[in-house]
Amino acid sequence: MNTHRIAAAARAAATALATTLVASLAVPAAAVAGPVSPTALKGKTILFVIGQPVKGVANDDLLIKEYLESRGASVVLADVATPAVQAQGKDLVMISSTVKARELGDRYRNVTQPVVTWNAYTFADMDMTGKELHRDFTVIREKAFHNANHAAYYAYAISGTKPILKAAGMAHGIFAPFTFSAGETDPSWGKPSLGGDISVIFEGSVDKAAVFSYEKGSVMAHNVVAPARRVGLFLGDNSFSVLTDATGPAAQDPKSREWFAGRRLFDAALRWAVSTPDEAPRRMDLSQAQSELSKQMRGKKVLYVRRFDMPWPENEASDQAHLAWLRGLGAEVTAVDQMEPDTHANGKDLVLISASINKYKLGNKYAETTVPTVMMEAKAVDQMHMVGRHRNTDYGTNDHKASLYPPEDYVQILRPSHPLSAGFPAGNLKLYKSPGVLAWSVVPPGAEVIAGIPNQPQHGTMFSYEKGAVMANDHIAPARRILFPMDATRFPDLTDEGRWLYGNALVWAMQKPADAGATVADATRR
Repeated sequence: MNTHRIAAAARAAATALATTLVASLAVPAAAVAGPVSPTALKGKTILFVIGQPVKGVANDDLLIKEYLESRGASVVLADVATPAVQAQGKDLVMISSTVKARELGDRYRNVTQPVVTWNAYTFADMDMTGKELHRDFTVIREKAFHNANHAAYYAYAISGTKPILKAAGMAHGIFAPFTFSAGETDPSWGKPSLGGDISVIFEGSVDKAAVFSYEKGSVMAHNVVAPARRVGLFLGDNSFSVLTDATGPAAQDPKSREWFAGRRLFDAALRWAVSTPDEAPRRMDLSQAQSELSKQMRGKKVLYVRRFDMPWPENEASDQAHLAWLRGLGAEVTAVDQMEPDTHANGKDLVLISASINKYKLGNKYAETTVPTVMMEAKAVDQMHMVGRHRNTDYGTNDHKASLYPPEDYVQILRPSHPLSAGFPAGNLKLYKSPGVLAWSVVPPGAEVIAGIPNQPQHGTMFSYEKGAVMANDHIAPARRILFPMDATRFPDLTDEGRWLYGNALVWAMQKPADAGATVADATRR
């Protein structure tokens, strides 16, 4: 059957159904987490930047407008001649793939309204990705080898803990965003920075994000801070009309609902974009922070896993200083050797794994514990399923030895809105008093990267997994997990700010996931 005729028929059917899709696409309340409402688009005003129709080329822009109006939004059309000032007073700016990006340029780069774009060339102009075509972003063209096209219309949802996937009520796994050949829809992908969230990827590659986003205030490409929420989508000129959707009996079947999720994902991305941004935790002065930290840690049962037969005095001194600090906060700390069984974690509130351990003696202990765990031994993150398995490729350290990277004392805060940022703004933070060993990881997209390393844009150094998040190799986090980059000798060398960042991480780890955001840094809000 001719695919052009199929696509045309699908567009006609979609037009007829536009006003009836509202109820069928509304995500059940149980599937929606956080502040994203199923009716978030109702009453919103959207500036929709579109291109001129081209004879003989299918274009879904007006169909998208009709659909959004059926959701209760007011849509104002604009083109490449419309000044960016027209975004003022709007709730959302959308940029279609039909726009000539060379003429639009970076016009909407600095607007303080949320922006959703499926024009791949604008990803670069808006600093949502790097600038290089086919490396940082691309438009997927139809390939001569038919089977190669399938890679572009099957996609993988990363982790149900990601904000847009939470809004869509989607778990992780494969789904089919398009019904027909990708060559007719020309989808796109981008490669966001570590400050972004990847929700969906093509071809199983984390470098090919089909859906990605930035929270307001997060660090995008080229160290640009997002002025408002930003979303990059995979759509092409005529993708919307052939997005999959589970309706009728299929909507009641969880497997069908997960598979046919393209339209629901589009809807969720827009609803997330127009919702209220996450509020950054309030930054405390350090004396207030110490008082709050003591209040939160008092009486907590902490397991401290270390090496007892320590041959290096500086490692021993760091562990002892660390233990004394924890006990000084009022925590009930039990220290155990790396060779002891991980059943010691039972009944504890928190597990801390010191960098004084030897990964080959620790083995895979604590990987499956349901107790929140903070890992400090950067060489053991693979055993905890927090990164991939290739040392010096997936993870490594800045150090004085054969590392490609020099010793370091600074980190770069990438997500100031995340509770783990402890209220520190985006930018460089002096973590240690002097340069030394600092862990780096190529962080899987199921994680949240809180801090990177200056001048190492591919490497995260402090990151976390929410309980239930998808970790490396599709492992599901049994509880909250954090990698805090503190080598075996480094606890005494923490700056006051560094110790506060670390203490705040301990409190966040112990909070229940439903209480995300309730950390030391914002305890005074409660």
